[in-house]
Amino acid sequence: MLRVGSLFSGAGLCDLGFHRAGFQHRFFCEIDPFCRGILARHWPGVPIYKDVRALVPAELPEVDVLVGGFPCQDVSCGGKRAGITTSTRSGLWYEYKRIIQGVRPRYAVIENVRGLLSRGMEIVLQDLSAIGYAAQWQSLSAAAVGAPHLRPRVFLVAYPDSDEPGAKRRLLFAEQGDLGDLHQFGSISHWAGLRVNRARRQAIRQAYGGAVFYRVDDGRPRRVDGPGRARPRVVSPATHKAWLPRFKALGNGITPQQAYYVACCILLAEGLPVPRW
Repeated sequence: MLRVGSLFSGAGLCDLGFHRAGFQHRFFCEIDPFCRGILARHWPGVPIYKDVRALVPAELPEVDVLVGGFPCQDVSCGGKRAGITTSTRSGLWYEYKRIIQGVRPRYAVIENVRGLLSRGMEIVLQDLSAIGYAAQWQSLSAAAVGAPHLRPRVFLVAYPDSDEPGAKRRLLFAEQGDLGDLHQFGSISHWAGLRVNRARRQAIRQAYGGAVFYRVDDGRPRRVDGPGRARPRVVSPATHKAWLPRFKALGNGITPQQAYYVACCILLAEGLPVPRW
C-alpha cells in the first residue's frame, strides 16, 4: 500500500480519489478550519497540519507520494493573472517545492487550473528539474470521468529523474481510451433526466449543450431534478452563512474521480493492482 501526504488539502476531494484507489494517508495540511473539520471527520487519527509554510520535512511522517494543488488565484484565467511570484498566493508553489526537496517522495502530484500552462508551468518544471525531478502532465476534465460539467484541471506528476543507463522512464498516462476501459465508474449515468453513457468522453456535451450547473444540494434532489423542478425557497441569513464555507470548499476542489484516475496511473506504473471505485 502506497503512503500519501496531502498539502493544500481543502475538503479532501482530491484525497478521496487517492483513498478510493487504496492509498494510505499519513498526514494533511490545510489552513482553513472548516476544511480541517471535514478532514478530521473522514480521516480520524491522521495528523492535520495548519500551515504549509511551517512544515519541517524531516518531521513529517514518511510517504511515497505527495499530492496537492497550490492556490490558483494568480494563474487562473478568471483570477488576478499575476503568476507565480514570492508575493502572490500562487507563490506558495515554492513551499510545495521545498517540501518535495526535503521529503524526496517517489511521486509528487501537482494539481491546478489549466491557466497554469501559460502562467507558471515553466517555473514549476524548472524548479522540479533543479531538485532532480522529471515530470509528466495531462489536462483532464471532470466530464472525462463522468461529471456533467467540464472543469478541466492540469495534473502534473513528478518523480526522481535518473541518469542511470537504461533506466526505465515511468509512463503515467495511457491512451485516452483508457478512461473508458479502466477508470470509469459505471457505464450509464442518470442526471437531471438525461441518460448519459459515461464511457464516451463526449457524451455529456452531446446529451446537453447548455449550462449544466444549477443544482443546489439542499438534501432534496427530487425537488430539483424532478419534473416540477425546484420551487423558490426563502433562505434565512443563518442558513446562508452556514452554506458559504461549504460552497467555498467545493468550489476550490476537484471531482474526486479525476484524482482517482491519476492515482490509478501511479499504481499501474508501480506494477500494483488497480481497485475498482
